[in-house]
Amino acid sequence: MDWIAAFLIVVPAGFLFLNRSSYIIDYLVWVTVLNRGIRRYVDWLAGGFNAFSPISLTPLVVSGLVFLMFYPSLGRLPAYLQRIFQLFAVALAFGLAVGLIRNQLAAIYSLAEYLGPIAILGCAVMAGGNEKILDRWVKTIGWAAVAVSAYGWYQYYTIPPWDAFWVRSVGMEGYLGKLKSTEMVVFSTMSERGVLGGFLAFAVIPMIVSRRWRNITGWTSVVLILSIILLTFVRTALISIGLAAVMFPVLNRGKNTFQIVLLLCVVAMAANFGLNRIPTSDKIGKRLQTLGTVTQDGSFQGRIGIAAYGLGVALKNPLGMGLGSSGLAGRVNTGTLESGAAIGDNGYFSLIFSFGWIGSFCFFYAFYLMWKAMNRFEKMGVKSESLMMFKAFMVTGAVTLLAGDWIASPGAIVFFIFAGFAIYPRKAVAAARDRQADGALRAGGGVPCA
Repeated sequence: MDWIAAFLIVVPAGFLFLNRSSYIIDYLVWVTVLNRGIRRYVDWLAGGFNAFSPISLTPLVVSGLVFLMFYPSLGRLPAYLQRIFQLFAVALAFGLAVGLIRNQLAAIYSLAEYLGPIAILGCAVMAGGNEKILDRWVKTIGWAAVAVSAYGWYQYYTIPPWDAFWVRSVGMEGYLGKLKSTEMVVFSTMSERGVLGGFLAFAVIPMIVSRRWRNITGWTSVVLILSIILLTFVRTALISIGLAAVMFPVLNRGKNTFQIVLLLCVVAMAANFGLNRIPTSDKIGKRLQTLGTVTQDGSFQGRIGIAAYGLGVALKNPLGMGLGSSGLAGRVNTGTLESGAAIGDNGYFSLIFSFGWIGSFCFFYAFYLMWKAMNRFEKMGVKSESLMMFKAFMVTGAVTLLAGDWIASPGAIVFFIFAGFAIYPRKAVAAARDRQADGALRAGGGVPCA
Protein backbone atom coordinates (compact mmCIF):
# COMPACT_ATOMS: atom_id res chain seq x y z
CA MET A 1 0.00 0.00 0.00
CA ASP A 2 2.92 2.36 0.77
CA TRP A 3 4.44 1.86 -2.65
CA ILE A 4 1.13 2.32 -4.44
CA ALA A 5 0.50 5.59 -2.61
CA ALA A 6 4.04 6.80 -3.33
CA PHE A 7 3.67 5.93 -7.01
CA LEU A 8 0.37 7.81 -7.28
CA ILE A 9 1.97 10.87 -5.68
CA VAL A 10 4.96 10.88 -8.01
CA VAL A 11 3.06 10.29 -11.30
CA PRO A 12 1.60 13.85 -11.60
CA ALA A 13 5.08 15.26 -10.96
CA GLY A 14 6.41 13.13 -13.82
CA PHE A 15 3.74 14.54 -16.12
CA LEU A 16 4.64 18.13 -15.14
CA PHE A 17 8.34 17.33 -15.62
CA LEU A 18 7.80 15.98 -19.13
CA ASN A 19 5.87 19.13 -20.02
CA ARG A 20 8.51 21.39 -18.43
CA SER A 21 5.77 23.11 -16.47
CA SER A 22 6.49 25.66 -13.75
CA TYR A 23 3.51 24.17 -11.89
CA ILE A 24 5.86 21.43 -10.71
CA ILE A 25 6.92 23.84 -7.93
CA ASP A 26 3.29 24.29 -6.89
CA TYR A 27 2.91 20.52 -6.82
CA LEU A 28 6.14 20.10 -4.85
CA VAL A 29 4.76 22.45 -2.18
CA TRP A 30 1.65 20.30 -1.70
CA VAL A 31 3.63 17.05 -1.71
CA THR A 32 6.01 18.49 0.89
CA VAL A 33 3.29 19.61 3.31
CA LEU A 34 0.97 16.61 2.92
CA ASN A 35 3.19 13.55 2.44
CA ARG A 36 3.68 12.81 6.15
CA GLY A 37 -0.04 13.08 6.81
CA ILE A 38 -0.76 10.72 3.92
CA ARG A 39 1.88 8.33 5.20
CA ARG A 40 0.33 8.24 8.68
CA TYR A 41 -3.11 7.56 7.24
CA VAL A 42 -1.80 4.73 5.02
CA ASP A 43 0.11 3.17 7.93
CA TRP A 44 -3.03 3.33 10.06
CA LEU A 45 -5.08 1.64 7.35
CA ALA A 46 -2.42 -1.05 6.98
CA GLY A 47 -2.34 -1.56 10.74
CA GLY A 48 1.43 -1.27 11.03
CA PHE A 49 4.00 1.51 11.29
CA ASN A 50 6.71 1.59 8.62
CA ALA A 51 9.65 3.69 9.80
CA PHE A 52 11.02 3.85 6.24
CA SER A 53 7.84 4.33 4.24
CA PRO A 54 8.53 5.32 0.60
CA ILE A 55 5.80 7.97 0.95
CA SER A 56 8.23 10.02 3.04
CA LEU A 57 10.63 10.05 0.09
CA THR A 58 8.15 11.53 -2.40
CA PRO A 59 9.22 15.18 -1.81
CA LEU A 60 12.80 14.14 -2.52
CA VAL A 61 11.77 12.38 -5.74
CA VAL A 62 9.78 15.40 -6.94
CA SER A 63 12.68 17.68 -5.98
CA GLY A 64 14.92 15.45 -8.09
CA LEU A 65 12.66 16.02 -11.09
CA VAL A 66 12.82 19.77 -10.44
CA PHE A 67 16.61 19.52 -10.45
CA LEU A 68 16.57 17.63 -13.76
CA MET A 69 14.41 20.40 -15.24
CA PHE A 70 16.88 23.05 -14.21
CA TYR A 71 20.25 21.33 -14.71
CA PRO A 72 20.38 21.34 -18.58
CA SER A 73 20.05 25.15 -18.53
CA LEU A 74 22.82 25.73 -16.00
CA GLY A 75 25.48 26.32 -18.64
CA ARG A 76 23.46 29.13 -20.24
CA LEU A 77 23.28 31.21 -17.07
CA PRO A 78 25.50 34.26 -16.44
CA ALA A 79 28.93 33.52 -14.96
CA TYR A 80 28.11 34.83 -11.48
CA LEU A 81 25.13 32.48 -11.22
CA GLN A 82 27.16 29.53 -12.45
CA ARG A 83 29.71 30.30 -9.75
CA ILE A 84 27.03 30.23 -7.04
CA PHE A 85 25.77 26.83 -8.18
CA GLN A 86 29.33 25.55 -8.56
CA LEU A 87 30.06 26.44 -4.94
CA PHE A 88 26.96 24.57 -3.81
CA ALA A 89 28.08 21.63 -5.97
CA VAL A 90 31.55 21.56 -4.40
CA ALA A 91 30.04 21.64 -0.90
CA LEU A 92 27.62 18.82 -1.69
CA ALA A 93 30.27 16.74 -3.43
CA PHE A 94 32.65 17.10 -0.47
CA GLY A 95 29.92 16.27 2.05
CA LEU A 96 28.78 13.30 -0.05
CA ALA A 97 32.28 11.87 -0.40
CA VAL A 98 32.87 11.93 3.37
CA GLY A 99 29.30 10.84 4.06
CA LEU A 100 29.48 7.75 1.84
CA ILE A 101 32.52 6.58 3.78
CA ARG A 102 31.14 7.30 7.25
CA ASN A 103 27.36 7.05 6.88
CA GLN A 104 26.72 4.94 3.78
CA LEU A 105 23.11 5.12 2.53
CA ALA A 106 22.18 8.00 4.84
CA ALA A 107 24.48 10.26 2.78
CA ILE A 108 22.31 9.78 -0.32
CA TYR A 109 19.16 10.66 1.58
CA SER A 110 20.79 13.78 3.06
CA LEU A 111 22.09 14.80 -0.37
CA ALA A 112 18.54 14.80 -1.68
CA GLU A 113 17.43 17.00 1.24
CA TYR A 114 19.91 19.70 0.20
CA LEU A 115 19.54 19.23 -3.56
CA GLY A 116 15.82 20.02 -3.31
CA PRO A 117 16.21 23.65 -2.16
CA ILE A 118 19.03 24.24 -4.64
CA ALA A 119 16.84 22.84 -7.44
CA ILE A 120 14.07 25.24 -6.39
CA LEU A 121 16.60 28.09 -6.50
CA GLY A 122 17.52 27.00 -10.03
CA CYS A 123 13.90 26.92 -11.21
CA ALA A 124 13.27 30.33 -9.66
CA VAL A 125 16.31 31.66 -11.52
CA MET A 126 15.06 30.16 -14.79
CA ALA A 127 11.76 32.03 -14.33
CA GLY A 128 13.75 35.07 -15.43
CA GLY A 129 12.06 37.49 -13.05
CA ASN A 130 8.51 36.70 -14.19
CA GLU A 131 6.68 38.04 -11.14
CA LYS A 132 3.41 36.37 -12.16
CA ILE A 133 5.05 32.99 -11.59
CA LEU A 134 6.48 34.22 -8.31
CA ASP A 135 3.08 35.39 -7.10
CA ARG A 136 1.49 32.07 -8.01
CA TRP A 137 4.16 30.08 -6.19
CA VAL A 138 3.97 32.24 -3.06
CA LYS A 139 0.17 32.10 -2.98
CA THR A 140 0.32 28.32 -3.41
CA ILE A 141 2.54 28.21 -0.34
CA GLY A 142 0.03 30.43 1.45
CA TRP A 143 -2.88 28.14 0.58
CA ALA A 144 -0.86 25.13 1.70
CA ALA A 145 -0.19 26.88 5.02
CA VAL A 146 -3.91 27.59 5.38
CA ALA A 147 -4.76 23.95 4.65
CA VAL A 148 -2.35 22.52 7.22
CA SER A 149 -3.47 25.15 9.74
CA ALA A 150 -7.13 24.20 9.27
CA TYR A 151 -6.22 20.54 9.72
CA GLY A 152 -4.19 21.57 12.76
CA TRP A 153 -7.31 22.83 14.51
CA TYR A 154 -9.11 19.61 13.58
CA GLN A 155 -6.19 17.64 14.99
CA TYR A 156 -6.13 19.73 18.17
CA TYR A 157 -9.76 19.08 19.02
CA THR A 158 -10.32 15.54 17.70
CA ILE A 159 -6.94 13.71 17.79
CA PRO A 160 -7.51 11.67 14.59
CA PRO A 161 -6.80 7.95 15.14
CA TRP A 162 -4.10 7.85 12.45
CA ASP A 163 -2.21 10.68 14.16
CA ALA A 164 -2.57 9.06 17.58
CA PHE A 165 -1.35 5.77 16.06
CA TRP A 166 1.78 7.49 14.75
CA VAL A 167 2.52 9.32 18.02
CA ARG A 168 2.40 6.04 19.94
CA SER A 169 4.45 4.19 17.31
CA VAL A 170 7.36 6.65 17.42
CA GLY A 171 7.25 7.12 21.20
CA MET A 172 6.53 10.86 21.13
CA GLU A 173 3.47 10.90 23.38
CA GLY A 174 5.22 12.87 26.12
CA TYR A 175 7.03 15.23 23.76
CA LEU A 176 3.80 16.10 21.94
CA GLY A 177 1.64 16.10 25.05
CA LYS A 178 -1.23 13.79 25.94
CA LEU A 179 -3.40 12.11 23.30
CA LYS A 180 -6.48 13.94 24.50
CA SER A 181 -8.49 16.74 22.93
CA THR A 182 -6.79 20.14 23.44
CA GLU A 183 -3.92 18.51 25.37
CA MET A 184 -1.69 17.57 22.43
CA VAL A 185 0.75 19.91 20.71
CA VAL A 186 -0.23 20.43 17.08
CA PHE A 187 2.01 19.01 14.35
CA SER A 188 -0.71 18.83 11.66
CA THR A 189 0.48 17.00 8.52
CA MET A 190 4.18 17.55 9.20
CA SER A 191 6.81 15.24 10.71
CA GLU A 192 6.80 17.10 14.04
CA ARG A 193 5.88 20.45 15.61
CA GLY A 194 9.21 22.18 14.95
CA VAL A 195 9.03 21.50 11.22
CA LEU A 196 5.42 22.70 11.11
CA GLY A 197 6.22 25.89 13.02
CA GLY A 198 9.16 26.68 10.77
CA PHE A 199 7.20 26.18 7.56
CA LEU A 200 4.22 28.24 8.73
CA ALA A 201 6.50 31.06 9.86
CA PHE A 202 8.26 31.33 6.49
CA ALA A 203 4.92 30.98 4.67
CA VAL A 204 3.13 33.74 6.59
CA ILE A 205 5.93 36.33 6.49
CA PRO A 206 5.24 37.39 2.85
CA MET A 207 1.51 37.55 3.66
CA ILE A 208 2.24 39.95 6.51
CA VAL A 209 4.56 42.33 4.69
CA SER A 210 2.61 42.69 1.43
CA ARG A 211 -1.04 42.44 0.39
CA ARG A 212 -0.08 41.04 -3.02
CA TRP A 213 0.93 37.73 -1.42
CA ARG A 214 -2.22 37.23 0.66
CA ASN A 215 -4.97 35.03 -0.72
CA ILE A 216 -8.60 36.09 -1.13
CA THR A 217 -9.34 35.62 2.59
CA GLY A 218 -6.73 38.25 3.47
CA TRP A 219 -5.94 38.74 7.13
CA THR A 220 -8.21 35.87 8.14
CA SER A 221 -5.66 33.44 6.71
CA VAL A 222 -2.83 35.23 8.49
CA VAL A 223 -4.60 34.96 11.85
CA LEU A 224 -5.43 31.28 11.21
CA ILE A 225 -1.79 30.45 10.46
CA LEU A 226 -0.52 32.40 13.47
CA SER A 227 -3.01 30.65 15.74
CA ILE A 228 -1.60 27.25 14.80
CA ILE A 229 1.96 28.51 15.29
CA LEU A 230 0.93 29.28 18.88
CA LEU A 231 -0.37 25.73 19.25
CA THR A 232 2.97 24.31 18.10
CA PHE A 233 4.73 26.03 21.04
CA VAL A 234 7.66 26.80 18.69
CA ARG A 235 9.13 30.10 19.85
CA THR A 236 11.66 30.24 17.00
CA ALA A 237 8.75 30.58 14.56
CA LEU A 238 7.42 33.63 16.41
CA ILE A 239 10.90 35.16 16.58
CA SER A 240 11.32 34.60 12.82
CA ILE A 241 8.04 36.35 12.05
CA GLY A 242 8.75 39.28 14.34
CA LEU A 243 12.28 39.72 13.04
CA ALA A 244 11.26 39.56 9.37
CA ALA A 245 8.35 41.97 9.93
CA VAL A 246 10.79 44.45 11.47
CA MET A 247 13.65 43.91 9.02
CA PHE A 248 11.51 44.30 5.88
CA PRO A 249 10.83 48.05 6.39
CA VAL A 250 14.21 48.66 8.08
CA LEU A 251 16.18 47.22 5.14
CA ASN A 252 13.92 48.79 2.52
CA ARG A 253 13.64 52.43 3.60
CA GLY A 254 10.37 52.09 5.45
CA LYS A 255 8.54 50.15 2.73
CA ASN A 256 5.04 49.09 3.91
CA THR A 257 5.82 50.15 7.50
CA PHE A 258 2.31 51.40 8.23
CA GLN A 259 0.47 48.34 6.94
CA ILE A 260 2.89 45.98 8.71
CA VAL A 261 2.43 47.78 12.04
CA LEU A 262 -1.34 47.90 11.52
CA LEU A 263 -1.48 44.20 10.69
CA LEU A 264 0.62 43.24 13.68
CA CYS A 265 -1.66 45.31 15.95
CA VAL A 266 -4.73 43.58 14.55
CA VAL A 267 -3.07 40.20 14.96
CA ALA A 268 -2.07 41.03 18.54
CA MET A 269 -5.65 42.01 19.43
CA ALA A 270 -7.04 38.91 17.72
CA ALA A 271 -4.51 36.73 19.56
CA ASN A 272 -5.41 38.32 22.89
CA PHE A 273 -9.10 37.73 22.20
CA GLY A 274 -8.61 34.19 20.93
CA LEU A 275 -6.18 32.98 23.61
CA ASN A 276 -8.82 33.41 26.29
CA ARG A 277 -11.02 30.93 24.40
CA ILE A 278 -8.40 28.22 23.88
CA PRO A 279 -8.46 25.53 26.59
CA THR A 280 -4.64 25.49 26.90
CA SER A 281 -4.28 29.29 26.84
CA ASP A 282 -2.43 29.23 30.18
CA LYS A 283 0.28 26.97 28.71
CA ILE A 284 0.59 29.15 25.61
CA GLY A 285 0.77 32.27 27.75
CA LYS A 286 3.57 30.82 29.86
CA ARG A 287 5.42 29.79 26.71
CA LEU A 288 5.15 33.31 25.28
CA GLN A 289 6.33 34.86 28.54
CA THR A 290 9.61 32.97 28.23
CA LEU A 291 10.44 35.10 25.17
CA GLY A 292 11.17 37.95 27.55
CA THR A 293 13.58 35.85 29.64
CA VAL A 294 14.83 33.52 26.94
CA THR A 295 18.43 33.60 28.18
CA GLN A 296 17.31 32.01 31.46
CA ASP A 297 15.29 29.29 29.75
CA GLY A 298 16.46 25.68 29.94
CA SER A 299 16.08 25.24 26.18
CA PHE A 300 18.28 28.27 25.53
CA GLN A 301 20.92 27.03 27.96
CA GLY A 302 20.79 23.67 26.21
CA ARG A 303 21.45 25.31 22.86
CA ILE A 304 24.44 27.13 24.34
CA GLY A 305 25.79 23.78 25.49
CA ILE A 306 25.17 22.25 22.08
CA ALA A 307 26.99 25.15 20.41
CA ALA A 308 29.99 24.69 22.71
CA TYR A 309 29.98 20.95 21.97
CA GLY A 310 29.63 21.61 18.25
CA LEU A 311 32.58 23.98 18.22
CA GLY A 312 34.79 21.37 19.84
CA VAL A 313 33.71 18.67 17.39
CA ALA A 314 34.21 21.00 14.42
CA LEU A 315 37.75 21.84 15.49
CA LYS A 316 38.62 18.17 15.89
CA ASN A 317 37.04 17.11 12.57
CA PRO A 318 38.10 19.48 9.76
CA LEU A 319 36.70 17.06 7.17
CA GLY A 320 33.34 16.96 8.94
CA MET A 321 31.18 13.90 9.48
CA GLY A 322 29.70 13.97 6.00
CA LEU A 323 26.15 14.10 4.73
CA GLY A 324 23.81 11.84 6.65
CA SER A 325 25.55 12.44 9.97
CA SER A 326 22.67 14.32 11.57
CA GLY A 327 18.94 14.89 11.37
CA LEU A 328 16.40 12.59 9.77
CA ALA A 329 18.93 11.16 7.35
CA GLY A 330 20.69 9.49 10.25
CA ARG A 331 17.71 7.16 10.68
CA VAL A 332 18.52 5.47 7.40
CA ASN A 333 22.01 4.68 8.66
CA THR A 334 21.10 3.45 12.14
CA GLY A 335 17.83 1.70 11.31
CA THR A 336 16.21 3.24 14.37
CA LEU A 337 13.76 6.05 14.97
CA GLU A 338 16.37 8.14 16.72
CA SER A 339 19.67 8.67 15.02
CA GLY A 340 22.70 7.61 16.96
CA ALA A 341 24.80 10.10 15.03
CA ALA A 342 25.72 13.49 16.43
CA ILE A 343 22.87 15.93 16.02
CA GLY A 344 23.68 19.63 16.18
CA ASP A 345 20.65 21.61 17.34
CA ASN A 346 22.30 24.57 15.67
CA GLY A 347 22.08 25.12 11.94
CA TYR A 348 25.60 26.49 11.55
CA PHE A 349 27.25 23.56 13.28
CA SER A 350 24.91 21.11 11.57
CA LEU A 351 26.23 22.39 8.22
CA ILE A 352 29.83 22.24 9.45
CA PHE A 353 29.24 18.67 10.67
CA SER A 354 27.89 17.73 7.24
CA PHE A 355 30.29 19.59 4.94
CA GLY A 356 33.49 20.09 6.96
CA TRP A 357 35.55 23.24 6.85
CA ILE A 358 36.01 23.27 3.08
CA GLY A 359 32.43 22.38 2.15
CA SER A 360 30.83 24.72 4.68
CA PHE A 361 33.05 27.58 3.48
CA CYS A 362 31.80 26.99 -0.08
CA PHE A 363 28.22 26.78 1.18
CA PHE A 364 28.35 30.04 3.13
CA TYR A 365 30.36 31.80 0.39
CA ALA A 366 27.61 30.93 -2.09
CA PHE A 367 25.12 32.69 0.21
CA TYR A 368 27.45 35.70 0.35
CA LEU A 369 27.54 35.84 -3.45
CA MET A 370 23.74 35.69 -3.53
CA TRP A 371 23.57 38.71 -1.23
CA LYS A 372 26.23 40.49 -3.30
CA ALA A 373 24.31 39.88 -6.53
CA MET A 374 21.08 41.15 -4.98
CA ASN A 375 22.88 44.26 -3.72
CA ARG A 376 24.28 44.96 -7.17
CA PHE A 377 20.84 44.80 -8.77
CA GLU A 378 19.44 47.08 -6.09
CA LYS A 379 22.10 49.69 -6.92
CA MET A 380 21.05 49.41 -10.58
CA GLY A 381 17.57 50.58 -9.59
CA VAL A 382 15.74 47.29 -9.11
CA LYS A 383 13.23 47.87 -6.30
CA SER A 384 10.95 44.87 -6.67
CA GLU A 385 9.16 43.54 -3.60
CA SER A 386 10.65 40.11 -4.25
CA LEU A 387 14.15 41.55 -3.87
CA MET A 388 13.10 43.40 -0.71
CA MET A 389 11.54 40.23 0.67
CA PHE A 390 14.73 38.29 0.03
CA LYS A 391 16.74 40.83 2.04
CA ALA A 392 14.45 40.36 5.04
CA PHE A 393 14.54 36.57 4.66
CA MET A 394 18.34 36.56 4.41
CA VAL A 395 18.80 38.39 7.71
CA THR A 396 16.04 36.39 9.41
CA GLY A 397 17.44 33.11 8.12
CA ALA A 398 20.93 33.98 9.35
CA VAL A 399 19.54 34.45 12.87
CA THR A 400 17.20 31.45 12.96
CA LEU A 401 19.96 29.19 11.66
CA LEU A 402 21.25 29.39 15.22
CA ALA A 403 18.21 27.35 16.27
CA GLY A 404 18.31 24.67 13.58
CA ASP A 405 19.10 23.79 9.98
CA TRP A 406 16.07 25.19 8.17
CA ILE A 407 17.89 24.91 4.81
CA ALA A 408 16.94 21.21 4.63
CA SER A 409 13.37 21.84 5.86
CA PRO A 410 10.07 22.74 4.11
CA GLY A 411 10.52 26.42 5.01
CA ALA A 412 13.49 26.55 2.64
CA ILE A 413 11.07 26.42 -0.32
CA VAL A 414 9.91 29.96 0.47
CA PHE A 415 13.42 31.31 0.97
CA PHE A 416 14.93 29.89 -2.21
CA ILE A 417 12.02 30.99 -4.39
CA PHE A 418 12.60 34.60 -3.35
CA ALA A 419 16.36 34.11 -3.63
CA GLY A 420 16.07 33.01 -7.27
CA PHE A 421 14.05 36.09 -8.20
CA ALA A 422 16.39 38.41 -6.26
CA ILE A 423 19.65 37.21 -7.81
CA TYR A 424 18.37 37.08 -11.39
CA PRO A 425 15.59 39.67 -11.85
CA ARG A 426 15.99 39.79 -15.62
CA LYS A 427 12.74 41.65 -16.39
CA ALA A 428 13.22 44.13 -13.56
CA VAL A 429 16.78 44.87 -14.74
CA ALA A 430 15.55 45.54 -18.28
CA ALA A 431 12.88 47.90 -16.93
CA ALA A 432 15.44 49.70 -14.73
CA ARG A 433 17.77 50.18 -17.70
CA ASP A 434 14.90 51.56 -19.76
CA ARG A 435 14.15 54.06 -17.00
CA GLN A 436 17.79 55.08 -16.81
CA ALA A 437 18.00 55.52 -20.57
CA ASP A 438 14.79 57.52 -20.59
CA GLY A 439 16.07 59.73 -17.76
CA ALA A 440 19.37 60.34 -19.54
CA LEU A 441 17.54 61.23 -22.74
CA ARG A 442 15.29 63.69 -20.99
CA ALA A 443 18.24 65.23 -19.14
CA GLY A 444 19.93 65.76 -22.49
CA GLY A 445 16.88 67.48 -23.94
CA GLY A 446 15.84 64.61 -26.19
CA VAL A 447 12.41 63.01 -26.39
CA PRO A 448 12.00 59.21 -26.34
CA CYS A 449 10.63 57.69 -29.48
CA ALA A 450 6.95 56.75 -29.28
